[in-house]
Amino acid sequence: MSADGDPGVGSVEGIRQLAKARRDEVDDLEVASFRLAEAASWGTECWRGRSGEQFVASMTDVSSEVAAVARGLEHHAEALEAYAVELSLIQESRRALEARRAMAEKAILSTGVTLKTIMREAQDAARDDLIGIVVESEYRSGERSALQRRMDDERQELDTVAHLWAELVEERAAVDRRCVAALQSAEAMGALPQVTAAAVATASAEQLLALLAGLSATELMLLLEHHPELTNKAFLADPERVRAWWDELGRQGARNADDLTALQVALVRGAPAIIGALDGLPPSVRVAANVFNAKRRMAEIDEMVGPLRRRGLTGDADTLAALARERAYLGRAVDEPPTVQLYLFDPSKSRIIEMIGEWNDRTRTVLTYVPGTLTNMDSFYGDPESVQQMARWLSDGDPSKATAAFVFKDGLFPGGTEGRRDPAEFVGAFAEANDLDFARKSSKILYDFQRGLAVDPVSREPGHREIAIGHSWGLANITSAEVRGATYDKVVSLAGAGMPPEWQARTGTTYTDYSYWDFLQAAQRTGGVWEGRNPNRSEEFDSKGYYLGPHDIQLGESGLEIVAPSRIDDNHALVAETGADNDQVLTDLWEELYGHGS
Repeated sequence: MSADGDPGVGSVEGIRQLAKARRDEVDDLEVASFRLAEAASWGTECWRGRSGEQFVASMTDVSSEVAAVARGLEHHAEALEAYAVELSLIQESRRALEARRAMAEKAILSTGVTLKTIMREAQDAARDDLIGIVVESEYRSGERSALQRRMDDERQELDTVAHLWAELVEERAAVDRRCVAALQSAEAMGALPQVTAAAVATASAEQLLALLAGLSATELMLLLEHHPELTNKAFLADPERVRAWWDELGRQGARNADDLTALQVALVRGAPAIIGALDGLPPSVRVAANVFNAKRRMAEIDEMVGPLRRRGLTGDADTLAALARERAYLGRAVDEPPTVQLYLFDPSKSRIIEMIGEWNDRTRTVLTYVPGTLTNMDSFYGDPESVQQMARWLSDGDPSKATAAFVFKDGLFPGGTEGRRDPAEFVGAFAEANDLDFARKSSKILYDFQRGLAVDPVSREPGHREIAIGHSWGLANITSAEVRGATYDKVVSLAGAGMPPEWQARTGTTYTDYSYWDFLQAAQRTGGVWEGRNPNRSEEFDSKGYYLGPHDIQLGESGLEIVAPSRIDDNHALVAETGADNDQVLTDLWEELYGHGS
């Protein structure tokens, strides 16, 4: 629409065609909205049960979105039609000014030619006059004066035309601004433009969340697509204030089958990257949002697989296999009902927390399981005997069915490189696992995770207890989180690595270590692992050693037996497994958590 220098640029007919196209689209959308509303009405009358409620809610939401788009396009059409009329008038004025400019320039040109002719005649007459009667300056002086006045008048006309042209340029600019404002108005585009400006400018995470509430799912998706930095800003909000904000939204309107209001549903569907990772929200809400994040990731995988298969390179086979595992895992998260519950899922930042069991008013045990060195996203995508197996076994084994278990991997773990590993990386992995600062930094995330759950009313119920289980480096993460202020009723070490120097056992917390004789214990005997601060050597931990001795000796049924060297490696993983070979650890651990002495 730029009118710099030319106030009449643009096609009036083209603008009218744009307006007509929008009106045609409005007609189609109004029909679609009506049919969607009819479908929702049919669902209300004929489709019973949870799936029917979800269908009706979905159709109602979509119908509202379509109707809103139609209203916006109607405002667009009106704005464009008004713009076409104004531009047509400006173009008429431009043509009139161009005609006046052309006439003035033509008059100046012809007058100048005539004046030059008279002046040459005067010079010739004076030169040919032998007796000096003819004076050049007086030759046809009246006519020359008249011509000069005419030229001055035409130059004045050009100045007037230039002034009017500048005013017309300003008028066109004003018309453009009015049209742009109409196209971007709240009537045409909803609250998105105004909210976008306010959201980008706000310095408070809590204020940002307040701005997001009230936008439709489509508006939220558009906003976060163009301003992804707002996602990280939202994560700075205090969990208690997040929960208060969410509960307030829950009081604004009727609730659907998932116990959510329309405002809450829009946020779950339109901003799942925020809602699925925002500490302070109910776990069920985060799981619902991560269904949408899982679906998006599945679509990304589908787009990646085709080109990789077409390339047919040998090196792509491992990548394709890993993508297939991930997609199959995510398929379980989007099933109805889901068999995988994702409390957190952001593969771009190596973030995943799986919730096992139910979080409701009957939940009394919250079990946080932190795996160890080399854990990555793919560690979650395997068969049932994967990194979740111990937490799943314990949650399923709770006789009261009151345990919600969280398998925690938020961010990179030591050596947890995504994709294929170079053998040399294993050396670096164990160096990271022995790095106090690495654990101190990562423990902030674990501490925040517990703070987010603590604001839920379930955490204040009588008999509620927090249990943290760390395998290998996972214990270092847990004890470092304790230093930050995390509190647990029980801390369980499964062949745990160590504790930071500032760690102290918390009064009221019981500490237990389950371990076999393995390569880590062998290294711990040297004092080089966590500077000798290890659970199996700490007076604060009730250490239950199942393979004894500083060498390859175990206490078996027939007395002391030699442990095969290969078992030293296997034993480190075995203590966190649920197979028959680990039966004694499982029995004792279950007794500690759920037996009479728990």
